[in-house]
Amino acid sequence: MLKQKVQRTIDQYGMLVSGSGVVVAVSGGPDSVCLLSVLAGLAGDRGLRLHIAHLDHCFRGAESAAEARFVENLSRSLGIAATIGQIDVPRYCAERGLASPAGAREVRYRFLDQIADSVKADRIALGHTANDQAETVMLRLIRGAGLAGLSGIRPARGRIIRPLIDVTRAEVLAYLREQGLDFVTDPSNEKPVCARNRLRREVLPVLERFNPRIVSTLAGQAQLFRDEDQALEAGLADLFPRTVREAGNGLQIDRTAFFTMPDALQKRLLRKAAEGAGLAGTALSAVQTDEAVAFMRTTRSGRRLDLPGGLVLEREYGWFVLQRRNTVSPVDLPLALSGTTEVPALGVAVEMTVAGPSAGTPQEGNYLWQAVFDYDNITLPLRVRNRRPGDAFQPAGMGGRSKKLQDYFVDCKVPRMQRDLVPILASGKDIVWVVGHRIDGRFLAGPGTKKALVVTIRKLQ
Repeated sequence: MLKQKVQRTIDQYGMLVSGSGVVVAVSGGPDSVCLLSVLAGLAGDRGLRLHIAHLDHCFRGAESAAEARFVENLSRSLGIAATIGQIDVPRYCAERGLASPAGAREVRYRFLDQIADSVKADRIALGHTANDQAETVMLRLIRGAGLAGLSGIRPARGRIIRPLIDVTRAEVLAYLREQGLDFVTDPSNEKPVCARNRLRREVLPVLERFNPRIVSTLAGQAQLFRDEDQALEAGLADLFPRTVREAGNGLQIDRTAFFTMPDALQKRLLRKAAEGAGLAGTALSAVQTDEAVAFMRTTRSGRRLDLPGGLVLEREYGWFVLQRRNTVSPVDLPLALSGTTEVPALGVAVEMTVAGPSAGTPQEGNYLWQAVFDYDNITLPLRVRNRRPGDAFQPAGMGGRSKKLQDYFVDCKVPRMQRDLVPILASGKDIVWVVGHRIDGRFLAGPGTKKALVVTIRKLQ
C-alpha cells in the first residue's frame, strides 16, 4: 500500500524519470530508512542510480557518530554507495551567529548539493512525510501566513523531491515493521525545546480527538492552498505587465487597473512590485501590505507612505509610485567640450561636440536625448546638475515666457521623487536644457547659427 502511494506521488509531481541519478538523504531515522527502502525497490524498474548521503552534525557526540555507522552499515547491506560526512555545525553556527536549526539546515543542503554535483545526480530525495507537512501548516497558521505559506512544504522544487510527502508517520512505522527494517531514533526530537516538537507532542494529539485524521486533513489543505496560490500567481503574471511599468529609479502602478483587481490580487501585485523596486531583506508582511493598500485606497492620509527596506509609496496623478527613498546628493559637474562625461548619480553620460551650422537639426527620433545649441550663445563650461530651489527657464515655443521648473514638473506630471534625478544642463546661472523634456529657446541653434554645439545624452547601463 505504501509503495503504491509513493509511486503515485512520484508520478503526480514528475519527480523521477528513467535513468535519474538520486542522492537519498538518510539520517538513519524511520522516515529516511523507509524512503531509501522504497526507492531501492523502484530502482530496477525505473533505472534509478541511487547514492546515500549522511551528515553527522556533531550535535550529540557519540550518539550521532553511532548513527553515521548505522547508515554506513545500511548502505553496505543494500549495496548502495554512500558518502558519510561530518561537519561541526555548533561551531559553524557560533561563528556566524546562527540559530542551530537554521545553521544545520544551511550546512545540510550545501552538503547534499555538493554530493549531487560530484555523483552527477539530478535529484535529491528527502524523507519529509505528511506529518511534517501538517506540522508546517499548523506552525505557519499559528504565526500568520498567506496562501503561499500555508501551501506548506513543496513536494518538488528544483532537484529536491519528497516522495513520502503524502505518507503519514504511522504508515511509515507500519511499513518498517512489515519489512523488518531497523532504524535509529534521535532523542532530541522528543524534547519540548522547540515549537515543532511541542506542536507534535502537545497540540496535534489534542486535535486528533476532534479529527482522528487531522494529519491527512492538514496535508490535504496544504495541497488545496498550493493549487489556489498557483492560480493566483498565474493571474498576476498576466496582469502585472499591464499594470506596472518602470519609471526612473522605481515602478509605477496604474491606479485604474489596480482598483479593478480583486483584493487578493491587489496585495500580491503590491508585494511583487515592492520586490521589483528593490525591497531589501524580507518581503512586505501581511500587516505592512494591508497598511499600504489602505493608503492607496484613501486620499485623506497624505501623499506618501514609508515602507520597510528604504521604500516609499506615493500617489502621483494617475499612478502610484513605488521606489527607494531619494538619497540623490547635489550634482554639479563641468562637461568636457569634446568628449564624454559620465554622471553616475543621475545615471547618464553626456557627450559634446562642436560642429558647423549644418548640424542644426538633431538626429531624427532622438530629440529627447540629443539637442543642438548655438555655440556663440553658450557660456562655457556647460555644467550638468540636478534641480535647485528657484530654478526657472524659458521653454522653447512659449514666446520667451519664463516658467518655474517646479511648475513645469507639476504640469508635466513628473513624480516628485524623480525630479532630483532629471539632469539639468546649465550655462552659468541659466538652464539650457531640462534633459528629456524641454530646451530653453534662447539657446537653440537657428538660421543665424555659425557654429553648433551638439549634446548627446545616453543612459548609463
